[in-house]
Amino acid sequence: MVTTREVSVDDATRVTHMVAALLAELGAGNGQAAPDTQLVAELLAKKEQVHGFLAFAEDRPVGLIMLSESAALFARGAYAIITELYVVPDQRSSGVAMRLIDAAVRLGTVKGWRHLELAAPRQPMWSRNPSLALYFKAGFAEIGPRLKLPLPEFASRRVQGKPAGQSRLDHRRQRAASRSTPESAARIPRGSAGQTLGGSDIRPLRG
Repeated sequence: MVTTREVSVDDATRVTHMVAALLAELGAGNGQAAPDTQLVAELLAKKEQVHGFLAFAEDRPVGLIMLSESAALFARGAYAIITELYVVPDQRSSGVAMRLIDAAVRLGTVKGWRHLELAAPRQPMWSRNPSLALYFKAGFAEIGPRLKLPLPEFASRRVQGKPAGQSRLDHRRQRAASRSTPESAARIPRGSAGQTLGGSDIRPLRG
């Protein structure tokens, strides 16, 4: 029989191992390193923002779902993003993932979330992903791709006592301006005009 319970800081090692397995299975050849246990413990301690459930078959952990609470005007309030959903290979197609999603839905109902969102792998990988049928069965609807813009590591630079320096956005704006701005306008300060950014990455996640 499969049971679920909420994660706690004491589950940091279990959560770390499952997220590492998820990223390895997704082929983290994109250079996405698995988190370390200390980072996981720090995130699990943020109980008002980070939530999760572990699934167990007897005493063995067999699945994990992690969620991050957010809020937005378009959502008309609070909602949550499923950031990780993983089931060990020998327990797939046995209802474990649906139990985890059900646990997340129950939590969202209690907390008043408007909806759940899911970050999916890149296309066309997503369209071939067997998890797609699972999410549709659970009631999810596809709403389109997500983009991200990596931000400078200001926190780590402060720890090292180094100045923050320019962000990637600054460099991209500068390159775009040099390609599209006439030479007579080259004295316009960088960032004074909006530029369309390219090369954004979609974060791959899989349930």
